[in-house]
Amino acid sequence: MFEVRHLAKNYPLKRHWYLKEEQRSIFENVNFSLNLGENLLISGESGAGKSTLARVLCGLEKPSFGEVLYRGKSMHLGENLHFKKEVQYVFQDQKLALNPYRKIKSLIDDVWENFSLKKDEKFLQELLGNLNLKEEIFALKSTQLSGGEASRVGLLRAFLLRPKILILD
Repeated sequence: MFEVRHLAKNYPLKRHWYLKEEQRSIFENVNFSLNLGENLLISGESGAGKSTLARVLCGLEKPSFGEVLYRGKSMHLGENLHFKKEVQYVFQDQKLALNPYRKIKSLIDDVWENFSLKKDEKFLQELLGNLNLKEEIFALKSTQLSGGEASRVGLLRAFLLRPKILILD
């Protein structure tokens, strides 16, 4: 269902313009496959490339080499709306990922609108309860949330789409 083949990510090292460009390898030759219901934990030291790998897996960044396959199709930069709906990514620092100028309710409504989904208030209420969030949070902006509340709002937004794959950074 979800397969990673020979995945590598490099970033150019900043050097003088007259020197040959060098690359910094973030990770290389990452291979794995996951079927429905399986979990994978990727652990490592700070700065080891876990967040970069997560962004590549969900299509926010392009790999330097290799491919990410979802249901047998190669995915690059999230160009497939079906892929975007079924593979969701929750950022490590959700407060940075949420628009600080808009209320949480409008950020939730965006999820349904962006994917042309019918609003399901019953499911939303169920998610609020499961994530220990109160409806009053809808009137707040992300800058008014605690770190934990912001993380749970990120999960709420991801769960609204009922993803098959959830990538948590």
